[in-house]
Amino acid sequence: MKRTFKIAIADDQLLFRKGLISMLKDFPEVNIVIEVGDGDELLEEMKKKKVDIVLLDLQMPKIDGFEATETISKKYPDVKIIILTTHNEESFIHHLIKKGAHGFIVKDQDIEVIIDAIYGVIGNGYYFNDRVSRAMVKGLIESDKIRPTFRKVSLSPRELEIVTLMSKEYTAKEIAEKLFISERTVDGHRERILEKTKARNTVGIVMYAVKHHLLDL
Repeated sequence: MKRTFKIAIADDQLLFRKGLISMLKDFPEVNIVIEVGDGDELLEEMKKKKVDIVLLDLQMPKIDGFEATETISKKYPDVKIIILTTHNEESFIHHLIKKGAHGFIVKDQDIEVIIDAIYGVIGNGYYFNDRVSRAMVKGLIESDKIRPTFRKVSLSPRELEIVTLMSKEYTAKEIAEKLFISERTVDGHRERILEKTKARNTVGIVMYAVKHHLLDL
C-alpha cells in the first residue's frame, strides 16, 4: 500500500490552484489538507494541521513565497517545500535553497512531474528535474540544506567527458557532435552512468559529479 502524503497548496491564482487540486485528486497517495491563496493563510492553517509537503507559489499577497519558505523552514523543519514558479533563474533558486526550499517545479509542466517531485522530496530530500542548471545544483549542495549521498564509483575517461558536457547543459546530439560519436552511443554512456551512480536523471548525475569534485565549477 502506498504511503499517503499530506499536502498544503498555497497559490493566489485561483484557476491554477483549482486545476492543480483537480488533477491531484486522481492520485490516491495525495491528501490535500490545506488550500489557501496567500502565505499568511498558509502559516495560520499550518498551526492547526500537520502537513508533509507544501506546494508554494512565490508571488502571493500579504506573505509571499520567499518569506513563507523561510518561516516554514524554521518552524517546521521536517516539512518539505516545493516551489511552484514561472521563474527558472538561478538567482531565485539559489536564494530559495538558502531559505529552505527542497524542490522547484516550473508551472508549465505535467502533473506527473509534481507527483515525481512529491516522491523525490520525501525519498531523497530534494527534487530538481532536468530543467535545472548545473549552477543551481551547485548551490543546492553548497547550501548544506540537502546532502545527497552517492556511493563512490569509477567513471571512465569517456564517461567523465560526457558528465562534464552534461553539466554544461549540452544535449545528447550536441555531445555526440563534439565527441565525434553517435547520439545512440551518448545515450548508452548516459544509461551506464545512471546505473553506476544510481542517479535518476541528468541532474542527479551532475549532483554526483559535484559532490565528488569531478567538475570544475
